[in-house]
Amino acid sequence: MMKKEYCGMPMRIAHTGVTQFAPENTLEAFIKTAELGFEGIELDIQLCGDGEIIVNHNRDMGYMTFEKHRDVLMDMTAEQIKKFDIPYRNSLKLKYPPYPWTEHFGGRRMITPPDYTEDRVTHLITFPEFDAWLSTVDYDITVEVEFKRTGMCPRMDEILANSPNVSRYIFFSGDWDVLEEMQEHYRKNGKPEGLRLGANIRFINEKTMDFVKRSDLWEVGLNNEAFTKKDVEMFASMGIKVFSNLGDYPEWWQQICDMGIAGFKTNYPDAYTEWWLSNC
Repeated sequence: MMKKEYCGMPMRIAHTGVTQFAPENTLEAFIKTAELGFEGIELDIQLCGDGEIIVNHNRDMGYMTFEKHRDVLMDMTAEQIKKFDIPYRNSLKLKYPPYPWTEHFGGRRMITPPDYTEDRVTHLITFPEFDAWLSTVDYDITVEVEFKRTGMCPRMDEILANSPNVSRYIFFSGDWDVLEEMQEHYRKNGKPEGLRLGANIRFINEKTMDFVKRSDLWEVGLNNEAFTKKDVEMFASMGIKVFSNLGDYPEWWQQICDMGIAGFKTNYPDAYTEWWLSNC
């Protein structure tokens, strides 16, 4: 229903899935993204000790298990990692942030009512398992895949060789070592047809623009309020689209609509959609 009603820019990219319904970076959060018809998903990937790629933000299990387990992913196999219970309790973004600065200073931990109780748990998935699920999504959804460490490109080549979803993916990172490795890897080995590359540069400065000018990029991510419409137009002249990194408050929502950016990575796609339908 939302997808049919929403017809404006930018793409609504659910940051780590729709986390009002399930913990971040879990299959349940991604399924809800597709059920609600949002245009995109952003997810994070890490490397396991057996060389497999797991969908997770951190290099250990501390954050997702509320510090119950602090095991390092590179010390375990994917099957071992998938056995950890990921609690729903206190993991859901149930309350809309009241201030613009929440995204800057609140970190990733959720805003949960003190009387909220929840006993469900879920588990992490590997990227091949995500890719298999993505094949079942019956509309044109974009997936931003954030590489959180170096060394994953060779395994990704193997996965993409058997994937029907290559043209749905944007591979990117906010880590400079990862970005340089990714660009070098695809220069040397060739890029699978349809694959797009991005870079979360966050701010426009001499260093970031040097990287942009010498790289193969479909999009760049910029922090909310760190760019203007002229910046969007500058990147457009280079054939590069702009995504906004978060900025979950109405004042910024109005600006990104006026600037015509390509994508909005949001923790609250439902709240943004409700606002857009009432104001645009």
